[in-house]
Amino acid sequence: KTSARKIKFLSLNIFLRPPPIKTNGSDYKDLRTLYFCKHLMKKYDIICLQECFDSYSLRRKKIIHEGKHLNFQYHAVSPDPRWYDPHLIDGGLLILSKYRILNQEFLPFEHEVFPDSVAYKGILYAKILIQGKNLHLFTTHLQSKHPTSNPDKYLEYREVRRAQVVQLREFIDSKIGDSNEPVVVAGDLNIDGRETLKPPVFTEIECMDDYQKFMEIMTKKNNLTDILRKKYGESPSTFGRVHEGEPLEVVLTHPEEVFWDESLDYILVENETKGFRVDWNETRVNPLETPGEVFTQVSDHAGVQTAFIID
Repeated sequence: KTSARKIKFLSLNIFLRPPPIKTNGSDYKDLRTLYFCKHLMKKYDIICLQECFDSYSLRRKKIIHEGKHLNFQYHAVSPDPRWYDPHLIDGGLLILSKYRILNQEFLPFEHEVFPDSVAYKGILYAKILIQGKNLHLFTTHLQSKHPTSNPDKYLEYREVRRAQVVQLREFIDSKIGDSNEPVVVAGDLNIDGRETLKPPVFTEIECMDDYQKFMEIMTKKNNLTDILRKKYGESPSTFGRVHEGEPLEVVLTHPEEVFWDESLDYILVENETKGFRVDWNETRVNPLETPGEVFTQVSDHAGVQTAFIID
């Protein structure tokens, strides 16, 4: 019998948008890419990245290339838009794996709204073979909720995101069928798990139920665990993080967003068994700090990480 293996896992919105888009004076995209490749990738076995765009830049190719030297022999990417498509750029999704990817598929979203609709966004699936067991991995970056004073626009973002969650659930079901093989869903879901801890953005509409509705859709038939919420007892902040009244990231984040204190990044696990267990000691928010650099984190988002014990 083979001994148990610990698989270290990271999901990160790496904030590598195509040129010429930037937030403050500089996004330091090339330097952050270099730092990620040199210092951070080697700590993990499977990595899911969002906002890792291939259009008009070589950064995604560099990450894949550098990954090969670190034993990430397998990868899956969201494809470029089809030539007849209205989208201008790819969806920015990348899965890197040290373990064999048996099958991969990209499912484009049926519902989207500007400005996200500029990108060919959707859900990226990889079936990964580890220790003779299949892991079904899904990563995605759901519709963002751009700041607006219009409640109708705010609701539209939510409704589109909710339709994308329904599509995600159906895609998972289509891939796993009746099997009880482990499923991991990871990514920037743009659903703030902390919104009920804050005053409502609008009082005239229901705007405090995004996380609740998301979990209702995702857990309708299955035993699915939000492992960060379970670990911390609440959804931990991953964007616009604040400590003792001070913002923790101000170099890359828009000045109006540094206090947002939002939980947007998730790792969800379904069909956990004795042979596929979450290592709770490894489950945490990791800001992926970058000591000695002009930026303080490798992205405006913190990463979320865990390890799976497979035997």
